[in-house]
Amino acid sequence: MKLNPSTRARLIADVTLDFDPTGSTVEVAVDGTWYPASWLGSAVKRAAVVNGANVDRWTQTARTTGFFAGPTATPAGAVVLAAGRRSTKVRVTGTDTLVNDSTPIDVGA
Repeated sequence: MKLNPSTRARLIADVTLDFDPTGSTVEVAVDGTWYPASWLGSAVKRAAVVNGANVDRWTQTARTTGFFAGPTATPAGAVVLAAGRRSTKVRVTGTDTLVNDSTPIDVGA
């Protein structure tokens, strides 16, 4: 994902899980700091084959509740991200806790 250095935005993450995330809590980490997020829409269940076994997978999109801003943006309460590549993770807590790396954010200079 790319973030223009002069803009502010909420972060979006597509998540694939091996459990139904309905009622779960989702958070997004940027450079190791966790931020609250919320689910958008409903989870979609799909059948998949993993190592020869039929399993169910759920996909859903999460969006941070707060905003993030590039280094030259007017922050207006947003978390300001320094220029460069920022690592991200998604954590879902429900019947299980799952933490996965997510697409990094490239913040322009």
